[in-house]
Amino acid sequence: MSASLAMRADGDRLPVLTRHVDQKAIDAYAEASGDFNPIHVDPDYASTGPFGRTIAHGLMTLAYVAEMLNDWSGGAFDETGEIDVAFVAPVFAGDMLEVTGLVEEMVVRDGTECARVKLLVSAGGRQILAGHAIQPIKNLGN
Repeated sequence: MSASLAMRADGDRLPVLTRHVDQKAIDAYAEASGDFNPIHVDPDYASTGPFGRTIAHGLMTLAYVAEMLNDWSGGAFDETGEIDVAFVAPVFAGDMLEVTGLVEEMVVRDGTECARVKLLVSAGGRQILAGHAIQPIKNLGN
């Protein structure tokens, strides 16, 4: 585990990751994922839908969350982290997404000290998702 993670404590704030989500980025994600739902890639179609404009894929937003968690954990999150989220608002083309987290508590799971991180994801003053991540920090058996 990363030495910087071992120093984390309750109340620590994770680094902030910001990304401008424009239509070009949404279209690139559609190409990579194969998800060409018109709510994401067709502005004319999306203008008649519930949001009135295109929205980013939920998993695209989640990829930014994973990027922030991997930056914080020195890449360990992809290998050992867990995440539980609910999407509560869309990310619109043109939004500036802000992703960070707050270490709410240190917990012990299966003999390993873990940071329980409240995820803080917003765009345009709107909360985008609600959830938590768990990141193992230190095996207490060694």
